[in-house]
Amino acid sequence: MLKDALIIFRKEVKNLFKDRRTLFSTFFLPLLVLPIIFIGMGSVLGSMERDAQESTYAISITGNRDPVFLELLATFLSFTPVAQQQAEISIAFPAGYAPGISANVVVSYDSSSRKNQFAAQQVVQVIKDYESVLAQDLLSHYGLDRQDLHTLDILMVDVASEATRTGGSMLAMLVPYFLVIFLFAGSMNAGLDTTSGEKERGSLAVLLVNQVSRTSIAWGKILYVSVVAICSALATFLGLLITVYLPVGSSAMMGPDLRAFVIEGHVLAMIVATLLSTALLSASVVTLLGCIARTMKEGSSYVMPLYMVVILIGVTTMYMDPTERVVLFLVPIVNTIFMMKESFMGMATVGHLVMTVVSNISFATVCALMVSRLFNSEKILQTV
Repeated sequence: MLKDALIIFRKEVKNLFKDRRTLFSTFFLPLLVLPIIFIGMGSVLGSMERDAQESTYAISITGNRDPVFLELLATFLSFTPVAQQQAEISIAFPAGYAPGISANVVVSYDSSSRKNQFAAQQVVQVIKDYESVLAQDLLSHYGLDRQDLHTLDILMVDVASEATRTGGSMLAMLVPYFLVIFLFAGSMNAGLDTTSGEKERGSLAVLLVNQVSRTSIAWGKILYVSVVAICSALATFLGLLITVYLPVGSSAMMGPDLRAFVIEGHVLAMIVATLLSTALLSASVVTLLGCIARTMKEGSSYVMPLYMVVILIGVTTMYMDPTERVVLFLVPIVNTIFMMKESFMGMATVGHLVMTVVSNISFATVCALMVSRLFNSEKILQTV
């Protein structure tokens, strides 16, 4: 049976390489999409930040003409004093204000403009620095310095694992989501094409009349869809690694520390094992739904709700910390995401890995047996 299944698998692979659009969407698009997204967003954000820093702002200052304050403001922002009606940013000190007295300072800005948001943040920092200067002046009358009032020093000690400190937590947030999404996307394209797609084209009926057992046909197709899914996920992973080590993408979007992250051999093995089991699961589920459907359109309507659930799980777990709740490692997709989170943060355990893999393979086996049963039922397949 395995020999026949491999024959079906090779047939499907040959068909895959004949379709350039499927090749591109399965292998090359996942490899390119993350670098394009992060480099593009990083470039845009960098350009917006430079524009905000280099712009000259129309600022209205009322109630305070202290040269010290104006000099401080000029060190943070390039500005032109204007009347309040023409101002982008308004700084209002209370009437009768004199440097050194307590006062509420009102900073008005338009939050619909990111440039104005940046300028308002800079103004707030200027006011804080100005307050420090005024406080120092007051203390100097008593022969004191602000440092004399400082009695506590704070020493921050990060006790997280080295993997987390070097960017593993950021990867743990992003990678599982993208890998699971592209893994299922790869399964959807290949799984529907090789089942309901072949029904529409009439090629499945021809395949079923061959001497190959239908169980072998079913397993061969599931193996093919699994390989396509894992290739799509690995291409996504490789694309993310490329993004990490590109200065434009990593520094602008994720921070320069991320480039110091190193994936150790056992961590990579855990990630690959998790992906392989998840690929088998997604391939089995999508192939099952494709077998039930009569047409590609109907198959898409069956698979799309599942895909939306996967996206929802990915989004809701993106900002979650690794969990100690063992039961979650028995839930498909959820276990994959948390297992990869633990792997990237240096917290993975063999027990959690075994639970994840066994759970995924168990669900995949059930779906695969159902697919095999469907392939042995011409009435359910509706091919003849």
